[in-house]
Amino acid sequence: MRDANGSGPGRSSQDAGPPGGPPPGPLSGPSSTPSHRRRTWLLALVGVLVLAVGVAGLLVGTGAFGDDDGGGGAPSATPPAPAASTPTASAPRETPARPPSAEPAAEGLLPFGATHRYGDGVEVTVSAPERFTPAEGAAGHKAGNTPVKVDVTVRNGSGERLKLVTVQGRDGDGREAVGVFDAEQGILSFDGDLLPGRRAVAAYAFDIPPHAGDVLEVGVTVGFTGDEAQWGGPLP
Repeated sequence: MRDANGSGPGRSSQDAGPPGGPPPGPLSGPSSTPSHRRRTWLLALVGVLVLAVGVAGLLVGTGAFGDDDGGGGAPSATPPAPAASTPTASAPRETPARPPSAEPAAEGLLPFGATHRYGDGVEVTVSAPERFTPAEGAAGHKAGNTPVKVDVTVRNGSGERLKLVTVQGRDGDGREAVGVFDAEQGILSFDGDLLPGRRAVAAYAFDIPPHAGDVLEVGVTVGFTGDEAQWGGPLP
């Protein structure tokens, strides 16, 4: 028999359980303990640290931190190294053509017409060579060779007698040229002494064989112990 409240038989209203809320059991969820909360905070802290380190590395790699002392300004750039200068090649100099009467390239060789002065005041000059035709009675000329002559002028500027000079010729091959003596045309060597303040002129001739070069060299020695001066130039 049910009572007025719809309760079953043998059970009163006082025996009914507490109203509302699910019964305790697995569906009520895990309980929050102190050890669980600490583990959650440690994981969160590690994540923040990893993120901070990554951001700092990115900023350093991109050069966001400047080296200047003023702070906040733009990062200073390292000045580029100066480029190595390339030497500029100088334009080649043109060597002017030398006229026939210019001094030969050999060192110490005087051009014909130049005057050589010794330390004691003696002066010697050798003129440019000229072709000539030896007389019939001339000595030293051979048919087929080219005879040339030069004038040798000596001025004694010293205070003593001067033993006259010795003259020697060489052809373009460096061989000693044969001398030509022609009394009829006054081609004779020096003879005797030269007094102080006086001048002497003598003509010397040489026989140049064919194909012996196109230049002539003349060496002149003053006295017995004087140094030899040399002249040279093209044949006429």
